[in-house]
Amino acid sequence: MSEKRCLAATSGKVDQPYPHSGRDWASWLWHTHHGQPPRGQPPTPGDAEAAWTALIHLARREGFTVERGNCAGADGFAFWRNRRIRIRPDATPARAVIALAHQLGHVLLHNQIAQREFSGTVMCTGVRKVEADSVAYLTATRIGIDGTAITFPAVSSWAGTDPRARPAATIQAVTARILTATATIVTRLDAAGVTGARPGAPARTAGHVASGVSTDVHQVANLTRSRAHGTQTATAPGAARLPIAAQRDGPPASELARVHDKAAQFFRSQMPGSWAPDYLAGRGLSSAVQEHWLAGHAPAAWDALTRHLQSAGFPDTLLEAAGVARRSRRGTLIDTFRDRAMLPIRSAEGTIIAFIGRAAAHAGPDVPKYLNSPATSLYDKGETLFGLWEARDALAQGARPVIVEGPLDAIAVTTAGQGRYAGVAPCGTAFTASQVAALDGAADLRAVGITVAFDPDDAGKRAAVRAYHLLIPLTEKLAALNLPPGQDPAQILAGPGSAALAIMLADHIRPLPDLVINAEIRRWTRRRLSYAEGQIGALRAAAPLIAAMPPAHVARQVARLAAILQLDHALVTEAVSDALADLGTSPAASSRHDITAHQASLRAPATPGALAANNDSPLSAQRIFERTAGVAPTAARGKRASADRPALTGRPVRG
Repeated sequence: MSEKRCLAATSGKVDQPYPHSGRDWASWLWHTHHGQPPRGQPPTPGDAEAAWTALIHLARREGFTVERGNCAGADGFAFWRNRRIRIRPDATPARAVIALAHQLGHVLLHNQIAQREFSGTVMCTGVRKVEADSVAYLTATRIGIDGTAITFPAVSSWAGTDPRARPAATIQAVTARILTATATIVTRLDAAGVTGARPGAPARTAGHVASGVSTDVHQVANLTRSRAHGTQTATAPGAARLPIAAQRDGPPASELARVHDKAAQFFRSQMPGSWAPDYLAGRGLSSAVQEHWLAGHAPAAWDALTRHLQSAGFPDTLLEAAGVARRSRRGTLIDTFRDRAMLPIRSAEGTIIAFIGRAAAHAGPDVPKYLNSPATSLYDKGETLFGLWEARDALAQGARPVIVEGPLDAIAVTTAGQGRYAGVAPCGTAFTASQVAALDGAADLRAVGITVAFDPDDAGKRAAVRAYHLLIPLTEKLAALNLPPGQDPAQILAGPGSAALAIMLADHIRPLPDLVINAEIRRWTRRRLSYAEGQIGALRAAAPLIAAMPPAHVARQVARLAAILQLDHALVTEAVSDALADLGTSPAASSRHDITAHQASLRAPATPGALAANNDSPLSAQRIFERTAGVAPTAARGKRASADRPALTGRPVRG
């Protein structure tokens, strides 16, 4: 098939002209939907607000926090290191929606590119800008916002003109990417009721599909993908992935909640005579604590709970929909949880929506230690925090939330915290933006701060760094608990006891930004750091991270980085200043803080506390040892690491 006929097939119109100018491209986007560009009309304030809210929810599903703030002259930017999208505060509702849709286009299409960039941003140029602008254009016009303010360059500027480069194939591929990303956004807007027909909305022509652009987006995206692979697709229009609650047309939520209440009562009734009470007591949970958290036991029998609920009149379909029973290989209904210590998971309103079960100590090595309920219309583990409802009163009165790895750790922290600390844990997933939003709704994070208490192994350190980037837009008061090697809060509660854990929560902490910088430096081997080139490379990699931090964190991290890399404090300050200027022009300025505040923190001398933090690094500890032992300092002996260090140039510092 010729290039031109291939394009015509993609658009569904044999006579569709090849797009040349930017105006042609805008027309091309809508011709792929079998229609004409609509006459945009300003949405009502309610429509724009609903669209804004729906797009914020989509951003959260993708792991990004949306905020309004200074964008250095741009309408917005996305910053992957801190996982945030910023939109300028003075934008009109319609302009803000367009800007957010543009950034979501980057998030959906250019995520892998951004993750490989040390700067943590995507350069909005060339075909990347065309793709993001196109997503914003289709989104805006679908809502009813005038999209003519979005202009496109000539198609040849990014697709080329040389036939050997197959520009038509490039256009086809870019079109498919744009339509797929737009489908994700429009699906969210459809679910929120934003894109429904409004009185006075422009009439659609006969060429449009009656169900609107969202159906066209799915049709064309599926058609393009199937043609690219030489296959046909039977996917129904509009069959895009929806949130779990929207996908399932099962029993009402109230019926599912009744099943979980009955199941919790059954598990509680099975505690006497089982191994669960003694096991939980051995983990530091007294009888009163077990009763408060409604701990129970799932019998080892294949269908004990199933038969109990069936006898209570619950149909099999309801038990499956609630996730408390499942089909075996033979087709019979069996319990989801067997021979486990059970803990209920509650919603923000206190409704039991799921369970988490801990395997017995005598369970085999192939048995998962923890087992969560499957996803249901009530329960999405990526949006739920174990222990949040139980800690609601303490959090409302100013308790500091402590994010831990497991449910027993959460119970341990809340028990030992005595109203000062409240433990919460993800439900078998990595910490997510949706869970951050739930926590932010229950506590004043800006005032009380957050402590992260993950295991001190490599996986726990990576989780702590991820948590930092999710939490820093909400609060500067971020700390990490220094856990003893091989121990978690539950083990400390069971061993030294509640008082020891309370003391550790109060005193054995360090700033969470320390772990972020340490993680970046660990990417550079000790051997590479013994050379000036390695030191400067590590400096350039870590400087943008420090520049993106709140001003209160900068002085300490500059002092620590200078000590770890054995570089002059002034050299590190210069690198961070250059990185800060780069962030300001990218325009990824730091969250909620202007550049002036950062520059002031860099000009200020390091505080005694910041200088004392130097002793956190292994290299500083080594120098102290050498001084006490009468050995020549490492920096003096390793001349290649200190002699003739190259000064940094004045250009923007990138990773």
